[in-house]
This record gives sequence, C-alpha cells and structure tokens, in this order.
Amino acid sequence: MNKQHIESKISIGHTGQSQALQSEESKSFMNFLNGDDNAAMYFFRSYNRKLFLYCAKLVNNVHIAEDITQEVWERIIKLRNQSQPEIANPGGFMFTIARNLCLNHIKLRKHTIPIESISEMDIPHEFQPGSTDMEELVNSSLDTLKFEDKELLVLNMFCGYRFDEIAEMMGMSPNAIWTRASRARAQLRDKVKIMIKKDNL
Repeated sequence: MNKQHIESKISIGHTGQSQALQSEESKSFMNFLNGDDNAAMYFFRSYNRKLFLYCAKLVNNVHIAEDITQEVWERIIKLRNQSQPEIANPGGFMFTIARNLCLNHIKLRKHTIPIESISEMDIPHEFQPGSTDMEELVNSSLDTLKFEDKELLVLNMFCGYRFDEIAEMMGMSPNAIWTRASRARAQLRDKVKIMIKKDNL
C-alpha cells in the first residue's frame, strides 16, 4: 500500500469522524437555541475560551476581546426560541460572528495597539510573548501578516484547531487551507529571520 493511499485513508477517517461530531454538535446547538440550558453550558464551556483567544489575538486588546466575546454570546442568545434553520457548523457560525465583530472594531480604529503596550498581566497565558526573544519575535511577526493569514495561524496555533477543522469552519477545502497555511507559515518564518538580522546589526 503506497504512502498516498495511506494518507488518503487517514484523511477520509478524519473527515468521517469530524462530520459525525459536527452533526452531533449541530443537533446540540439547535437544542441550545430551543432553550436547553445544558446544551447552552456545553457550548459555553467548549467555545468561550477559544473565542476569547481568537478575538484577543486579532484585536491585540484583551479588554476589547472580552467585550467582543460577550457580544458573540449575546447575539446567539437573542436567537433562542426563534424559528431558525438548522446550523450545520456551530463552531463556524460562532467564529464568523466573532470575526465580523473583530473586523468592525479594526475598521473603526486607525492604528492597532501593539501587543508590547499591553500589560503582561492582561495577556492570556496561551499567547504571552514568553520569556524568550524568539517567542517575542514570533508574536511581533504574526501581527504583520495579512488579516486572513494571521487569522488562520491564530486558529491553529492559539485556539488549537486542526486545518481540516478550520476548513469546515470557513467553508473551504482542506487543501486550500493547507496551501494558505503553508504560505502564511513561510511568510512568518521570513519575517522572523528579518527581525533577527535587524537585532544582530
């Protein structure tokens, strides 16, 4: 059995498991919207921290990220007990709301707040610049990427999503996401190298 065939079988297996989980989440999300408090608690525990990290890294301000995350939940709660079509991808639905709110915030301000200007105590543990120069360089370089590339790496590096899961969220093919991620990572590496050279001058 050749390598390509093995990788194909693994990919199909991951896709099948992911689709089954997504179908189950879709049913649970509809229960949530229909007033099931247990389902509501499940989604809050599963997604609140990830939504916050996503927003915090995109807007570079944890206080604004807290407000945006809260608004995501407020918008979802407003949908409860209303007639709604089934939402096939709850995670993608919630991150789309968060993404639009983050973009609205970014458009309203002329300059982003540098991560270095935020108090270290205010930065979530998952993406603190850390104690090493390399970690600080990576964080600074990440902020120079295009929004779409930065968003993709944030979902993968800080929120812990696999690329096939990100593909489902964004309604794109895994191959397209993988290509974008490879390009974004290459750009990130190049930017880090440039910063290292500048520091060594």
